[in-house]
Amino acid sequence: MGRVAAAVARLEAEPFPARLNGGVSGLLAYLAPAVPFGKRLVFANQWLFGPLIQKSLAATPSGNAALRTTTAPTIIRGGDKDNVLPSGATATVNFRLLPGDSVGAVVRRVKEIINDPLVQVKIVGAGRAASPVSGTDNAAFATLTRTIKSVFPQALVAPYVVVGTTDARAYASLCPQATYRFMPLLMDQAAIESLHGTNERLHPSAYQEVIRFYAALIKNLQ
Repeated sequence: MGRVAAAVARLEAEPFPARLNGGVSGLLAYLAPAVPFGKRLVFANQWLFGPLIQKSLAATPSGNAALRTTTAPTIIRGGDKDNVLPSGATATVNFRLLPGDSVGAVVRRVKEIINDPLVQVKIVGAGRAASPVSGTDNAAFATLTRTIKSVFPQALVAPYVVVGTTDARAYASLCPQATYRFMPLLMDQAAIESLHGTNERLHPSAYQEVIRFYAALIKNLQ
């Protein structure tokens, strides 16, 4: 169990490299015109300020998850009795791949980091790469933007990486360059933290906005 635990500890100590071109770059480019001059200068020159941007984003869990393939140990198993040495031990580590990283590349890096011939590494299930990054220079994104602005005029519309798994991945093969994940809700931090948790809820006014959004989207797509 100690050997497996050490392998997991090494994986957590060496996160995958941070990259802006996994989706964050597009977000910053869209936000640049709306931010103060100092930030606009930084966002518009990512080739120069890339390390600074990555350091700033990596300081928060959500920002860090948008920059790299994430490493999250979720299950560890070993012995059954406190006075009997286990005959074996296993650990399950979940990797949420950043667009551009492959399953094979992740496995190779994991083996290099663990660097222990007595620890076997194998994929649980099929393994799945991230969905392709959808474009923003097409009619579909323009329609989505127009609809969002009509219901939420105060919002800045920009592409972003959805770090969670959604049903949209099932449609990636049908629309590889135009599959968008969007939730028409205005949420504060408390509402965000309640997702998939105790007392997860939706305010009645937000429910009405969801209906307004989808009604407007259907009309704009006709």
